[in-house]
Amino acid sequence: MKGILKKLMQIGFAGALSLLAFAPSAVRAAGESVSVTIPVSTEFTQDSDEPAPSIQLTTNFLLEPLDGAPAPAAGQVSIEGAGKSGLGPVTFTQPGNYYYQLSASLANGENNSDLNEKLIVRVTVVNDEKGGLSSVVTAYNSQSDASSDNGKVDTAFFIEYKAPKKPTASTTAQGPKKAAKTKTSVYAQPGLWILLGGAALLILIGAGKRSKAR
Repeated sequence: MKGILKKLMQIGFAGALSLLAFAPSAVRAAGESVSVTIPVSTEFTQDSDEPAPSIQLTTNFLLEPLDGAPAPAAGQVSIEGAGKSGLGPVTFTQPGNYYYQLSASLANGENNSDLNEKLIVRVTVVNDEKGGLSSVVTAYNSQSDASSDNGKVDTAFFIEYKAPKKPTASTTAQGPKKAAKTKTSVYAQPGLWILLGGAALLILIGAGKRSKAR
């Protein structure tokens, strides 16, 4: 009887040691988290002109959580012209797929195209080999594409800008030299010379007659 009791005490002691050994690791697993920043960027298309410093081309971004996903610390950001930035960070404590709607808007101003696009961003959180969490960020054109992992896209948005055209000088107005040439050409008309020649001839004939009469 004493032998059985001793064995039961040994088993219980070993079980208690096992619980103490695994308890700290369970606490660490529950406390693991991963922070994710959603990258965004803007680029000019190949056909765009370089805007002057006075031209404002501000793209506004908005990140909205869907289906109870954790909210980002900063859900809005703006980029002036071409550049890079990020939305977040977003902190995740459990594995799973988390979805967000990413909106990019640029008001249609003088000589630039309107930008108003919406993407679905999926953050996939998994357990890594070290007992922590890791994440993968992907973007899609629609929720159905995100759910089926079909048609991944980038979170880079393109801006098209055309510089204003400079006004060209009018070619209809005549310069001073051309006007003087036109005025001189009036006296070079053949009819005018014939008229002057006839008048001179009449004057000569009249003068001859007066000479004979004397």
